[in-house]
Amino acid sequence: MSVIEGKYQLKPQGQGKLWFAIVGLATLLLLLPTLINLVVPDKGNDYKQIEIDLLGVDWSVPITTEGSAAVMCEETSDEITRKYWNCNGDTTVVTMMVEGVKDPSNTLRRMVNAALFTEVDESLQAVASEDGRAHALYVPGEQSGGVWTLPIVALSMQGSGDYENLTAVAIINGESVDYYSTNMWSSMAVERGLPYQQEFPLELEQDMWPDTPAEGFPFELPEDFLEQHPELFSPGASMPNLGGESL
Repeated sequence: MSVIEGKYQLKPQGQGKLWFAIVGLATLLLLLPTLINLVVPDKGNDYKQIEIDLLGVDWSVPITTEGSAAVMCEETSDEITRKYWNCNGDTTVVTMMVEGVKDPSNTLRRMVNAALFTEVDESLQAVASEDGRAHALYVPGEQSGGVWTLPIVALSMQGSGDYENLTAVAIINGESVDYYSTNMWSSMAVERGLPYQQEFPLELEQDMWPDTPAEGFPFELPEDFLEQHPELFSPGASMPNLGGESL
């Protein structure tokens, strides 16, 4: 027997199968995100009519304009208890249904806190419609240091009949709060069998930043801002939200 023949050994059984198993597992892990995207619906660019509804409940409140056209927004999140909508690129709308409402003002304050993580002063009270089934709460925008909060309107409407224990709630936060609030308030009136033309019960601010220069929105940075604050533009630095925040 030669030296070469004496050193030759058979390969252990099963190594080939193990190698293919490892490659197969790695391939599956690489394809997993693609497979998940095929199964889970993508909410991006999902424009549809705003509708206040609840999974498993037949009652819903569709939102329309005075001409009966659907008010369309991008549904960005569909959670079990609420939906989030991106409207006009500058306004967030949250829709939900709440069970067993006893105090509409307290409920609307709590829903604003839960949906937008915004504390609402307990002194703010909701305004009721003439029939007492709908309520509207206004949280004005505020300035705190270099941060501006955008105004919030919270609307609610009690159901009737089999859905008397349910209340449809909509929270509007952003620059176009006037447009979406008035359309939703009127759509709630139509749902109660009333005319679409309804006087909106809240007086909204026309100028959200009255103390800022008219040419800026909400203001313009000084020309030497970069020279004054070079640390803000260093690698890893975070730029403060000087233009106001929209939740």
